[in-house]
Amino acid sequence: MKRVCWVFIVFLIVSTTAVAEELILDKESVYQKKIMQTGVRILNANNIEKRVIFYYVPENKVKVIHSHNSIIRAYKGVIPFIENEDELAAALSKEIALLMDKRHSLFRLCTMGFSPLKYDKKSDKKAVDYMVKAGYNPIGMITLISKTVPETGLIDYSHYKGSERAAYIYKHIYEKYPQYLAHNEYLKNDSYQHFLFTSKSDRAQIRKIQQERIKRTQKGKL
Repeated sequence: MKRVCWVFIVFLIVSTTAVAEELILDKESVYQKKIMQTGVRILNANNIEKRVIFYYVPENKVKVIHSHNSIIRAYKGVIPFIENEDELAAALSKEIALLMDKRHSLFRLCTMGFSPLKYDKKSDKKAVDYMVKAGYNPIGMITLISKTVPETGLIDYSHYKGSERAAYIYKHIYEKYPQYLAHNEYLKNDSYQHFLFTSKSDRAQIRKIQQERIKRTQKGKL
């Protein structure tokens, strides 16, 4: 009888430990699976033939997203800032766009190092295009920037301050995908409301420039 009891106790301890380990692994694997699925969806929707590997890194680093040698790493530190699939797609699309530029040549890679702002802006626009093509709402990029990109200093995936970057992306959306700005699902989102509140003059200027372009185009056709 004692032997049976000891066998049962040992079995119980082993089972409990296995379940605990499984739960820990499950939590991390959920992040990995979601990051991988979202990244591959963006690649496929945009007919990107380059092979890219997506990793979730369970380290609480300051780095948000980092790409190098066809590997995109999403660090644990970004998870609390990402509220939905659009924002995850925004972060990954940005890095995919940068990787697509880096792949061309060593000369291009050096040029990106000397002109980071130029290529940051280029990759921001391309990331928005990637998101829309994959069925994501590009407003997610604005809300992610509002939460993660400061007004001063450098971070891992931007070389210009958050308000300028958000306004630049808004301009691209306004010109190419205006349907996402009218009565969109983000109108009640706190981060998007903050962007609207702090970017009134920028958005007004963007709309004014666009309207003037339309007028010049119409005059040219007459």
